[in-house]
Amino acid sequence: MHRPSRTASFVLGGLAAATLVTGGAAIAADADALLKAPLQGSILSDPPLFGATRGGAPWEIGPSEAKLELDGTVKITITGLLIPGVGVGPVRTVTATVACNGERVATTAAAPLSAAGDATIKDDVTLPDRCLAPAVLINPNGNAAVYIAATGH
Repeated sequence: MHRPSRTASFVLGGLAAATLVTGGAAIAADADALLKAPLQGSILSDPPLFGATRGGAPWEIGPSEAKLELDGTVKITITGLLIPGVGVGPVRTVTATVACNGERVATTAAAPLSAAGDATIKDDVTLPDRCLAPAVLINPNGNAAVYIAATGH
């Protein structure tokens, strides 16, 4: 029977410990996340969501993510949110509307939308004590009655 050397045992133990530590850090980093989800651009056949209607044009989006933490911190990274063949059109800013329990509960401050369709939203909102089925809608020019992107696949 082959018995591992002390050096090999030490290296394997170190790798196992490093995996546990980094894996635990990844879990701990998301322990406060109420929602962490990709964003999808709205299309003309999308239904109303939480009382908001989809934008009047199809919107494409690159890899983008919305994160909502238990304390109400909203962190959103938007990449390439564009109308095909048009760009951002008249949209210069975006806000994020947070929905809980089937209704809109908060909207963030506006963030600039670049000509490339990129934006970063970081804000704190007040959430209800219980937030079931959280979702985030991206609103054009601060209009919470319209969404041009939303969390989901």
